[in-house]
Amino acid sequence: MKKVGIRFKKTGKLSYYAFDGETINLSDSVVVDTEKGEEIGVVAKILEGEQEDELDKVKRIATEEDFKNQKAMDEKAKEALNFCKEQAKKLNLDMKLLSAEYTLDGTKLTIYFVSEERVDFRELVKMIASKYKARIELRQIGPRDEAREYPTLGMCGKEVCCRTHLQSFEPVTIKMAKEQGLQINMSKLSGACGKLMCCLRYEDELYKENLKKLPKVGELVKVKGEKEKGKVTSVDILNLTVKVRFGFEDEDEERYETYSVEDLKWTPKNVKKEEKDEDDEEIEGIVE
Repeated sequence: MKKVGIRFKKTGKLSYYAFDGETINLSDSVVVDTEKGEEIGVVAKILEGEQEDELDKVKRIATEEDFKNQKAMDEKAKEALNFCKEQAKKLNLDMKLLSAEYTLDGTKLTIYFVSEERVDFRELVKMIASKYKARIELRQIGPRDEAREYPTLGMCGKEVCCRTHLQSFEPVTIKMAKEQGLQINMSKLSGACGKLMCCLRYEDELYKENLKKLPKVGELVKVKGEKEKGKVTSVDILNLTVKVRFGFEDEDEERYETYSVEDLKWTPKNVKKEEKDEDDEEIEGIVE
């Protein structure tokens, strides 16, 4: 008995199933039962040995007939989406319909949309259900999920992370940008979705750890080989170096030197911790 991790979308989360057949390989397409209904997924992980949890079983390796059926369902979903758009327009519903998908067995139709406000779509659901005779779900998604729907390049010149590898969205805060020494310009820090870029999280832990090892700008430090103390004017967080100004009390003798943090000694300033730091809150950063 094997435990297999199955992904239903390119960047979707893994769902685990048991497989008791003879052979299964990575990238194989399989048919399984989900909470939506019967679906085709791709094997992304295989684990050997006894299973701790009681898992649903993989029904079968997907056949040519399954793929033909899925293609037919995809075409039917496109038709349903167009119909839904027409009816939503007639009902004057303030919603942007993005995509639709049928389960392989055709028992459920899910339609995804975005809207800035809550939408009463009960009448719309009745219209769709009466025409397509299936369970209907209209699912509202956020701006980040919407960005996944379109092939878009990020500021780095590569396709946005949410379409390539991100399986879930973690909170991103403006404090992360500050700790990384970035200029707080929302138009430059926001991604295609209008929110703070997800990549601000990637090196967040490293920046936090390195900041603990560095003095703050403005602190006085004792430098190895120097008689007088200097004042920190800037820090290089990733390289763990600081620029120190000497002779700051006499402009005629001013000089700047760069040192590794290992060459410094200082007494950290006592920072009074606020009961609530507004920078810790998640800032959406919508670009108007």
